[in-house]
Amino acid sequence: MAPRVSCFLLAILFSASCEVIASLDQTCTEKEANKTYNCENLGLREIPDTLPNTTESLEFGFNFLPTIQNTTFSRLINLIFLDLTRYVSEFFVCT
Repeated sequence: MAPRVSCFLLAILFSASCEVIASLDQTCTEKEANKTYNCENLGLREIPDTLPNTTESLEFGFNFLPTIQNTTFSRLINLIFLDLTRYVSEFFVCT
């Protein structure tokens, strides 16, 4: 019973910290004009609308996307590289 309780508490703490991080007003860094962007570790919960559809490379690791759908990146029609290192979702697996 103790592992389930600790996992539940961990999930609550993690969710709370994500909310705090997500409330920060952060923007992605343009690395190459209209082509390459770094949005890592900004606490983002969605792909920013400010990214142009000419984006070819997107570093989006260490963020919190609740889900990934077929349409999540569909607006970025030129995207050829996507980094989701340490991507975090709402789902927690506890055993």
